[in-house]
Amino acid sequence: MNDSLNFWTYSDDIPDGAGFGQFSAYHICWLAVIIIISVAIGIYFVNLNEQRKDIILKIIGISLVFLIMLRIIVLSFGHHMSVYELPLHLCSLAGFLCFLHAFCKWDFLGQIIYSLCFPGTVFAIIFPDWSYYPALNFITFQGFLFHGGIVVYTILGLLGKRINPSVYKMWKAMAFLVIIVPIIYIFDRVNDVNYMFVLRPSPDSPLEWIYKVFGKLWYLPGYALLVMTVVTLMNVIYGVIHGFKRKYYNN
Repeated sequence: MNDSLNFWTYSDDIPDGAGFGQFSAYHICWLAVIIIISVAIGIYFVNLNEQRKDIILKIIGISLVFLIMLRIIVLSFGHHMSVYELPLHLCSLAGFLCFLHAFCKWDFLGQIIYSLCFPGTVFAIIFPDWSYYPALNFITFQGFLFHGGIVVYTILGLLGKRINPSVYKMWKAMAFLVIIVPIIYIFDRVNDVNYMFVLRPSPDSPLEWIYKVFGKLWYLPGYALLVMTVVTLMNVIYGVIHGFKRKYYNN
């Protein structure tokens, strides 16, 4: 590692090639750790009473908001906080949604978390747009811990029946997009930022493939088609699995 780099180095001071890299051994280790932790906590979670399940979900929800605030504080102290670092990506919004859901248990939030935030977070972990940061860096650690927390929260929400997906409810996730995407799009255009990647794709991600296939003009319609496909598949897959489980236990 470059001697000038340290745990708090921001992207402006990171030279090309200093990042941990997508699908590197370090990246794969983080993926493995998130999977192992998710399974371990899930096994522990299902044997708890309802009160303790609620407590764990609330702790995770609070932790997600804490990680968002911690990132803002660290960037502010380093004089790097700007319009480019606001928590307006879907995953950042997911942290706040998980927090609200943990305390309010609104079904509307549960559908958004499962149908949109969960697959979006999984994509973000597999194709991290912070891979240009070094392995031993605050942003790297915060990124994996935060996104991993959303994955764990969603899985526990499903196991604890706090999140109950259904193809008949996926319109709630679509309604959220209809409300939030135009706001984010206007904000991106006015401030020359790219929250939720509505103006251009994240490098080395499935969105970049869409951009190459559909081109700049049809990127957003292609993006919308991908989102609708993912939301539908998420709910159909859950319905099929839930149906098999119900049939198995009834027999």
